[in-house]
Amino acid sequence: MVNPRAVTEESLEAMQTLLAGAGVELGGEDWAFFERLRLHILARNALMNLTRLTARPDFFRKQVLDSLLPFEVVPDLKRLGAGCLVADLGSGAGFPGFVLARMHPSWDIGLIERTQKKAAFLEETAAAFDLQNVFVVPMDALEAGRTVPLLAARCEVVCARAVGRMAPVTRAAAPLLRRDGLIVHYKGGDPDAQELADARRTAAGLGLKMQEPFRYDLPPDAKRSVVLMAKR
Repeated sequence: MVNPRAVTEESLEAMQTLLAGAGVELGGEDWAFFERLRLHILARNALMNLTRLTARPDFFRKQVLDSLLPFEVVPDLKRLGAGCLVADLGSGAGFPGFVLARMHPSWDIGLIERTQKKAAFLEETAAAFDLQNVFVVPMDALEAGRTVPLLAARCEVVCARAVGRMAPVTRAAAPLLRRDGLIVHYKGGDPDAQELADARRTAAGLGLKMQEPFRYDLPPDAKRSVVLMAKR
């Protein structure tokens, strides 16, 4: 068990300042949870390539805060209520899925991961951290959209973070969306113009309405954006 005081001594004050600047607050138990998760991932990294962002400052800023921030600053995401069904597409090490599961315990979070070793890691981690609102789908997203009744055409949100260009990701994500559901593409501060154009054409062909990138700051000095697509 990680001592929350140890986390505070080394990183909490600086990270709280960053989070406060973004309008995000974490309690001591949340910090302890994410520190335990960081150490768990660090240990598993010796067995498989999960993420290079395991040093404490990088982990809390570029994994935890980066995963959570769109849901704190983007109006269409801030208004999401209890009981939301969220799919995390190509979940990998579990981001943003694990962060959303911790911070929104009333949401059901489906982690879709086709690499069997990573899917097994996600299963193990969800059980070890008692994330009862998490379930793992060990298959490709397109297959999940066709064959998993819990997800197909039922998701209010599908998150796509660090999984590839928007057009093919959109094709994989669209079958998961319910009417008025949202695909959330996590992108850098200045998305590529050609990628946006390709994504817009793909979205229109699938009956999705693509919004302009919503740009925001990842404290202290990084730029981020999300591109939302709504199923009409």
